Amino acid sequence: MVCTYDLTYPYLSDVHFNHKTENLILFALAAAQFTHIIDFMIMMPLGDILQKTLQISPFQFSALVAAYPIAAFVSSLTGVVLLDRFDRRAALLLAYSGFVLGTLSSAFLPNTDLPSLNYAIFVLTRVITGLAGGFLSALVMSIVSDVFPLERRGRAMGVVGSAFALAAVLGVPLGLQLVNWYDNNWHAPFLMVGLLGLLVLVAIYFFLPSLRLHITVDNTREKPAELIRNVVSLPNQRMALLFTILLVLGQFTVIPFLTPYMISNVGLNQSEIPYIYLVGGICTALTSPLTGRLVDAWGRKKTFYLAAAGSMLPILLLTSLGKTDLGIVLCFTGSFFILISGRMIPANTILTAVVRPENRGGFLSLNTAVMSLSSGVSAMLAGSIIIQDYEGAPLQNYNFVGVLACVATLIAIYIVRRLKEFDS
Repeated sequence: MVCTYDLTYPYLSDVHFNHKTENLILFALAAAQFTHIIDFMIMMPLGDILQKTLQISPFQFSALVAAYPIAAFVSSLTGVVLLDRFDRRAALLLAYSGFVLGTLSSAFLPNTDLPSLNYAIFVLTRVITGLAGGFLSALVMSIVSDVFPLERRGRAMGVVGSAFALAAVLGVPLGLQLVNWYDNNWHAPFLMVGLLGLLVLVAIYFFLPSLRLHITVDNTREKPAELIRNVVSLPNQRMALLFTILLVLGQFTVIPFLTPYMISNVGLNQSEIPYIYLVGGICTALTSPLTGRLVDAWGRKKTFYLAAAGSMLPILLLTSLGKTDLGIVLCFTGSFFILISGRMIPANTILTAVVRPENRGGFLSLNTAVMSLSSGVSAMLAGSIIIQDYEGAPLQNYNFVGVLACVATLIAIYIVRRLKEFDS
């Protein structure tokens, strides 16, 4: 859910905090984002280890990955109804506590003699974590909107948004390195995130003030059922939601199986996988500001066309590689991360412009939920296509997944040409 206080209730941003308090709030919010992004991202590079340890098929692994975003979809829709009825601080403490509980549950999973039971319990812990995670992003965005007026909100969003790059550059490689240090123990990164989460929970408790002013105008707020109905009743917004689905399909079919394919087909070792995410994160962090400037200089759609079209080449290459040296792989994966991120930046800008201000909050709320659901469905779709004859055998049909991702990207390029944009 995304708040529109600057558009509908402008005086909600008139709560003033001193500079030190604002920085402490930003630190707590960015830390919460950092940990919950690591928790979600770490599943993909653990694919090969999890398939072997839990004795699961590619489709079962895809269901394990999908458990988080599908659960987040459910809680995102629930958040449309619930989140604006409670103190932001209390809601964030409750949601983040659920996130930490789910992550630590994954870290301390029992190791029974029944792999199927271990797998089922792991799916359950991912569902718990996803339900809490679905609330977190919405609450963080809401708190930033409450605390920072529009003229200073961009900087605040930038600080919180830096958590994604930090998670990719620091969090995921460190988590994977812990796996290598502790003899392929996949519990280690979840323990790391869970322990960090306990510290972040303390920071939220002490640094975040009570935020209740939004509750006083609850009687003027659009009802959730009306909000969703108004979003889906407009053709331009329905097309924009389809655009979101295609964007996710064009990348999240490929990403979950990137690590298993690199190990089983390309010949990399598990110890080399952290370099993929370290290099990819650094490349993304360096090129994202440039992409943002290109969006302003060239226009949203032109930048999207360039990045989306360019992203299809590394997708096709990565999903059909044979035995390849690490250096060449890093060139391909670095290009992949640059262009995938490069098409999402103008795409997100387009999505904020395809609705009128009075409909923007409801649309972005529903769009967040649709993105979560699409991530889960995309992973499971890829898992149903990919075949592995036996443990350690090469993955088959990953190239078909790459073609599917490119087809989705081409359709997204076509659809974005038809989207109507508004000036404000």
